[in-house]
Amino acid sequence: MKEYTTKEIQKVILTIIKDIDVFCKENDITYYLMSGSALGAMRHKGFIPWDDDLDIFMTVDNYQKFLKLFAEKGDNEKYFLQHENTPEWPLFISRVCLNGTTMISDEFKYNLKQHHTVFVDIMCLYSAPKNSLAHRMQYISAQLLRVNSLAKCNFPNKNIIKRIALKLSKIIVNKATKPLLIKAVHKYEGKNTELVGHYFGRPRYKNTSFPRKFIGKARYVSFEDTELPVFEYVEDYLETRFGPKWMEMPSQATIDKYPVHGNFVDLDNDYTKYLNADKTQWREEINN
Repeated sequence: MKEYTTKEIQKVILTIIKDIDVFCKENDITYYLMSGSALGAMRHKGFIPWDDDLDIFMTVDNYQKFLKLFAEKGDNEKYFLQHENTPEWPLFISRVCLNGTTMISDEFKYNLKQHHTVFVDIMCLYSAPKNSLAHRMQYISAQLLRVNSLAKCNFPNKNIIKRIALKLSKIIVNKATKPLLIKAVHKYEGKNTELVGHYFGRPRYKNTSFPRKFIGKARYVSFEDTELPVFEYVEDYLETRFGPKWMEMPSQATIDKYPVHGNFVDLDNDYTKYLNADKTQWREEINN
């Protein structure tokens, strides 16, 4: 089995984001590089060298417009839109997945229903209240949904407390409470709140929200062999997200802890090649 370098994976991801960029421009949809992808753009003029994924932000209106139009007008032979909050993908993050590739992470390999391909993640920015109690309630609502979605994906965790949390979420988040939690996350939409937040990724509470004024107008900056958009005041966002030393290279110990999304990668074959005939389990090479 061929082993692919991070650079080779990044090259494929770059083709996806270029197509997303063209689609968004054609359909008047605004997006921005987020988190490590924005950091990579500003510090490395491209991917962080050890990063094997790319994430983008959209405001709620742009996010909903993208999901609707990409499903209708996107290249559905080349790409699969992994829509958020579905039986096969219960997370509240959407993905544009490149058909004909394989990218299986140890975190999600037990969810056989999702598309295990090279992808770009799309995360939604929600209007967030300035009041600390209301803000905390919005965050907690999102975290309950997030943990429950991971539980539905059979998310593995060696930490006993986190395993208990995954099990409890199946009781707390049910047909009655789930719509209420979703409503709580969206409670402030349509209001020009001072803050915006993204609650369904890895960051902890203090790193999930930032001033709306950081967004401004999309600003295209160098990214590998192209240009991609970041917030107008991306430097302020990166300082809020990563601290004042965000331009400094991290220690090797920090790099070694960086999340890996492609524990098993095949850039030349679709992931379905590695499922058994009835698609109920992986072939032996995935589990080794």
